[in-house]
Amino acid sequence: MPEEEKKHGFFGGKREDAPGQSIADLSMQISNLSRRLRILEERYTALRKKTQDTDQMVLGFSKEVSSEMKASHSELVDFRREFYDLRDKVKLIVKELKECAKADELKVLERYLNLWEPMQFVTRNEVDRLVEEKVAERLARTPMIREE
Repeated sequence: MPEEEKKHGFFGGKREDAPGQSIADLSMQISNLSRRLRILEERYTALRKKTQDTDQMVLGFSKEVSSEMKASHSELVDFRREFYDLRDKVKLIVKELKECAKADELKVLERYLNLWEPMQFVTRNEVDRLVEEKVAERLARTPMIREE
């Protein structure tokens, strides 16, 4: 043994030359190391458990976020489709409104209708009847010339 090991012992403590004390001291050091090793193993096991729990939580959260993102993406696609449909319908309405008569055009048409008074128009049958009545009336007023 080197000189320094002789002074401090195998595990760093002071080495005493008494044989009974060195075994008791060695036994105490081994039990102390054993206890410390158990504590470290328990801490390592606890850390491993926490790490596993954290990993499981992260995986669960990741799956949840992924499913929410898929649902959000699906909703976004639906909104986009509805927006384009709505935009096309608005364009169609605007196109149809451009083809409609404007207020000033309707006022001009109203003036013409008031001027012509289409409710006073007569039908072809009424005209024929009126002409026949007038002809008959004239014939009735004019004396008949007899040919002899």
